[in-house]
Amino acid sequence: MKNLLIILSVIAAHYAYAQPYKTIKVYRPYKWMFGIHWAVVEDDGSKFENIFDTGNSWNVAPYPTNITVDRYFIYGWSMEFGARYTEYLDSKRINDTTGINSINFSFDINGKYSFYNAYAPRARWIDPYLTFGVGYTYRDAIVEPHVPTVNLGGGINFWIINSLGIRLSSQAKFAVYPTIWETHENYLQHTVGIVYRTAWEKGHKNSNNKKQHKWTKKQIRYKKKGGH
Repeated sequence: MKNLLIILSVIAAHYAYAQPYKTIKVYRPYKWMFGIHWAVVEDDGSKFENIFDTGNSWNVAPYPTNITVDRYFIYGWSMEFGARYTEYLDSKRINDTTGINSINFSFDINGKYSFYNAYAPRARWIDPYLTFGVGYTYRDAIVEPHVPTVNLGGGINFWIINSLGIRLSSQAKFAVYPTIWETHENYLQHTVGIVYRTAWEKGHKNSNNKKQHKWTKKQIRYKKKGGH
């Protein structure tokens, strides 16, 4: 029995050393992601009521009004910049009243964490994520037209092909001025749109490549006259 264990150990060691060495690389699904979306703003002044009251509370244009630019970093983390323009219709409820004709313009910078790496490559067509960040909103017909916000939200990308997908997202924007929580400056934003991502460059040189770092110099050999 002892000899059998020794023989099996030798075979296992030989098999392990015979395998080619493989490096585990960090998986990056994209480098840049660009999006164009239809945006819905729900700003009726209530906290949790009428969230899905599309007829009276949702403000949406018939054309895309939101753009996003996303830069991927590592391990599911990326940074996204967004800009949006929305018109308030006087027939919609804005801060518990109607008859307001106004615009809503916003800039946002959000950190984004994708769960894509958690299950890829088993289901690479689906890509859920969470976002958090800060923003600025301008509304010309509101008591406080300039509002800095803290943003919390999430969404999901459905990749039709490797580089083109459909996005659904929702985000809550909490005003940090003049007050937090007890304010009519808080509102919700929902988007649906198309996203396009660019692949991470392949074939870039490794910074640890031996060709880039020559630690030793070749010895120069001199031939003697009449010798070899």
